[in-house]
Amino acid sequence: MPPRTASVRSPAPIPDFPGLDPALSAELPAFEEFFKAFGFKRVHGRVWGLLVLAGQPLASREVEQEIGLSQGATSTCINELAEWGAIRSEFDNGRRCHLHAPVGNTLSIVATVFRRREQVVIGRFKQAVDAMLVHVRERYGARDPRILTLRSIRSSLDIADAVMQLVFSSVEKALGDSESLLSRAVRTALKVGLRGPALLERGEKKGGGEHG
Repeated sequence: MPPRTASVRSPAPIPDFPGLDPALSAELPAFEEFFKAFGFKRVHGRVWGLLVLAGQPLASREVEQEIGLSQGATSTCINELAEWGAIRSEFDNGRRCHLHAPVGNTLSIVATVFRRREQVVIGRFKQAVDAMLVHVRERYGARDPRILTLRSIRSSLDIADAVMQLVFSSVEKALGDSESLLSRAVRTALKVGLRGPALLERGEKKGGGEHG
């Protein structure tokens, strides 16, 4: 008798998005404010919030219709969110298009945002200091006292850049290592966050039954 082979269930097809619950739609500004605080545009937060609250992965067309963006603006926003590690996209064979879902680990997103944003800020200031050094040296001479101060600032920027890169790289590496203390702490926090409401709901139902 031939051995039985376990049947592999194909994943359930993802239906078309019926639209966001109006009560949840009213909460999208909270996502806008969160993303704006970290240097994003409001639309980034709105799109990410939609993906969080939709309850299913969405096609670009569905995001476009729900948010009221143009096709080009939707594509740009989704690409930028993917670049920052805030969403993941996979091709769906059933619907023959890419579907987009949010990354729930906001700590990883924030770490990436901070690292890249600080790189930009420090990089711009370095360029400005270099330009000041050239101007002072050419106009006032290499012995001008401002030269020493500007060089000191330039060196401190290099040190600050190196330290921040070390810190943020360590955080990202720790989050990527499933056995690291930080990664386990995040997973535990996420589990508590997911279990808490369910346990509370069961407790309320039990209590209601006893008093009923």
